[in-house]
Amino acid sequence: MRTLVWLVAISLVALLAIVLSQQGALDPLRNLTLTVASPIAHGLGRAAEPVADFLDRQVHRQDLEEENRQLRQQVEALTAEIARLRQEGFLSGELANLAQVEEGRPGDSFLVARVIAKDPSNLKEAVAIDRGSDDGVAEGQVVMSEGGSLVGVVSKVLNDFAWVTLVTDPNSNVNAMVLESRTEGVVSGSLHDGLSMDLIPQEADVKPGSTVATSGLGGNFPEALLIGQVVSVRGEPQDIFKKAEVKPAASLSRLEHVLVLTSFRPVRLASP
Repeated sequence: MRTLVWLVAISLVALLAIVLSQQGALDPLRNLTLTVASPIAHGLGRAAEPVADFLDRQVHRQDLEEENRQLRQQVEALTAEIARLRQEGFLSGELANLAQVEEGRPGDSFLVARVIAKDPSNLKEAVAIDRGSDDGVAEGQVVMSEGGSLVGVVSKVLNDFAWVTLVTDPNSNVNAMVLESRTEGVVSGSLHDGLSMDLIPQEADVKPGSTVATSGLGGNFPEALLIGQVVSVRGEPQDIFKKAEVKPAASLSRLEHVLVLTSFRPVRLASP
């Protein structure tokens, strides 16, 4: 019974509200409500703006981070491709230079080898190549650069790789000649100091810029292999010999490929 009374009362209030609303009697109340609620709503809106801005910035930041990540991946991929193409171009040019050396010496036989290591002790000037006795490499064979200049001599051979002692090694000695004046001497290595040409007669006309090549004397090297260029000449008038500093023609610190002169066999001459 009580429920029925409540339902009837609610229905009558609702009906009354509808009639009053249609007649405009509730307009003042509605206006009052809007007047009171509008500042509150405006204040709440202004208070929520920083939160909304923060959320927008977070979303924008995430979008930028994702875009930057994708761009970094693209840059990395392009850089790797450029490096690959440069390496291929460099190797093609280097092998082409080696082929020109072979063409310039049609009577000789060469073996192209790749430099795979350097002596780790810093007590020797030596590099390892990826060719060994299985490829026909033997001790004493002369090794040349891509430009055809002297690099060194094969000093130790294993089945699939070999060690090459560079001309700059302290134990390296090469009978040489200054081509412009036909002056003979001995080019020796000096650890970390390049090359020097000793036993140059005091009266010899040797100047900076002169070309130094193998003389062929002694039988350990073929003649006329380019060694380098004279940088400076030292010696006092009272000295019997002068000494010249020689810059190697080959970039010995940046060797990547070399030519092993397999057709040349060094001659071990006995003392007279």
